[in-house]
Amino acid sequence: MRNWMVLAGVFTLMACGGGGEKITAVDNRTAPETGAAAEVARLDESQRNGVLERAVRASGADCPTVSKSERTEVRHGVMGWKAQCSNGTAHLIEIHADGTANVTSRTH
Repeated sequence: MRNWMVLAGVFTLMACGGGGEKITAVDNRTAPETGAAAEVARLDESQRNGVLERAVRASGADCPTVSKSERTEVRHGVMGWKAQCSNGTAHLIEIHADGTANVTSRTH
């Protein structure tokens, strides 16, 4: 019964307007970096790789050393780092202003 009520609401909304114009919202903004995230962005490559290596290890993932890191969008509108480890694993790292990090790992 609940599904029918939801469908009825969807069809009602679909019937509204009907002018045929498409409305598209595009938000290409990225959040400004502050605090620790901004500090990591200013580090040279070897220092940054060391910070990212510690973040990956703190997450419980195996990473002997970070051999390469590059800027990337870790989720919509949020810039972070892609860290490539010497054992072939790769990790996306989002560093928050307070110094904590979210690490998403891919292992082969």
